[in-house]
Formats: sequence, C-alpha cells, structure tokens
Amino acid sequence: MTTRRIVTALDEEGHSYFRYDGETPGYLDLGRAIDHEIWVDDPAKPDSSTSQDPVDTDIFNLSPPKGGSVVRVFTFLPNNEISNSPDVIAEATRRFNTADSMDPDNPGMHTTPTLDYGIVLSGEITLELDNGSAHLSTGDVVVQRATSHAWRNTSAHPCTMLFVLISSPNYAD
Repeated sequence: MTTRRIVTALDEEGHSYFRYDGETPGYLDLGRAIDHEIWVDDPAKPDSSTSQDPVDTDIFNLSPPKGGSVVRVFTFLPNNEISNSPDVIAEATRRFNTADSMDPDNPGMHTTPTLDYGIVLSGEITLELDNGSAHLSTGDVVVQRATSHAWRNTSAHPCTMLFVLISSPNYAD
C-alpha cells in the first residue's frame, strides 16, 4: 500500500501552504514488516519552519520523543520462518531503534511507555497479550495503553495498520 503524506506549514507571512505532498522519505523494510514513518512531533524541536523533515533519517525510533508523538503506517507481512530469523530481526533493529522495549524471550512481544491508537486499514491480524489474544480485521481500532503485546499476522495476506503513538505522562517510565 502506498501512503500519500500531506504536511502543511506556515510561510514567512503566516499563510498556510502544503510543505510536503507525496510519498514519505521515512520508508523502512524490516523484513517482517514495512514501515512508513509519516511524522514525528518532537517538543524539543518546535520550529515548524525548519527545512529538516523529521522522518528523513536513517534511524527510526519505536517510541516517540518525550512529550511528543509518532504517526506511522505499518504493513505486517504474513508470518513465516524467515521473519522470525535472528538475522532478519538484527538487521531490522539496526535501523528501527526499539531501545529496551522488546522481550528477548518472546520475539515480537514488546512494551512501550506510550498511549497508542492502532487502526486496521486492511487485512487481519492477531493482537497477542500476556493473557489472551484478539483477532482484528479492517476497521477495528485498538487503544494500547503501555502493556506488553505483539502483532501476529497468521493470515496469507499483508495487514496494514495506522498507528499513532503518544508519549503520555500517564505511562512514562
């Protein structure tokens, strides 16, 4: 799925205009999933007039900056033996910084100190928790509140989700 990203801004006279319109430069093939970083809001960098696109980078962070947010479109490829390979996971984590979020004993299981909204745009996926799982399909919405979880695509087709991760003081370390 191609995601068109439209970002607005203000010019020197305070008039709104389209800053970006097209595919995001924040593309990352993780081997088991495709990540399209749409935007990173970092309160430490509030200057909207900067020419630096916050997703035009070589390293992506799973969690947003403190007090900020991240929007991404994530396509989970069908599970297969290759996607859980330690080499594939190592290469993915080279560019997708998960910090200490991942459970080393359960591939894919992770916890972030964030409030996340996940919306299934297409396909189906299983949300696994420590105690139970839920099957999700197109149109389902998850409110993920800093709990241990994993996304498992056991179908034969990709599943695309929109995620908004918010650094909330309610879930801070």
